[in-house]
Amino acid sequence: MSDCLECSSSTLQESDVSEHGIYPVYGANGIVGYLDYYNTENEAVYIIKDGSGVGTVSYVTGKCSATGTLNTLQAKKGYFLQYIYYILKVFNFEPYKTGMAIPHIYFKDYNKAKIFCPTYSKQLQYARLLSAIDNKLSTEQMILTNLGLQKQDLLRQMFI
Repeated sequence: MSDCLECSSSTLQESDVSEHGIYPVYGANGIVGYLDYYNTENEAVYIIKDGSGVGTVSYVTGKCSATGTLNTLQAKKGYFLQYIYYILKVFNFEPYKTGMAIPHIYFKDYNKAKIFCPTYSKQLQYARLLSAIDNKLSTEQMILTNLGLQKQDLLRQMFI
């Protein structure tokens, strides 16, 4: 992993962010606030490094920042970050967890793990395919939710 990724951390805390600002700030539970500056310019993989959600990864694009509970992973030259994101989504971080009460993972430990990285063009192809599947799943989930709401509404109308 160290051949294809660079890792950085932030000292930003949730108390440092506000409800208003230009750029989103991500924490362990998604967007936690906004700032008028950013630390990530294009894209990044954020990985939760402390707490109950340790090892959870998310892929972000655009200008944004991350709190100190996340590591920011960037692809090195010749590697496609979105492909690596999909690899990390199924990666087993369990052997790399430390700490009794509050689990932690450290890049210095899991960066030695080996992952499959084909040519850049293949990485791009695989990432596009997996992204299309993710988009289709999201669309189908939204349709299912809307059908459930429609069913509830129709049942409510029947028994008024």
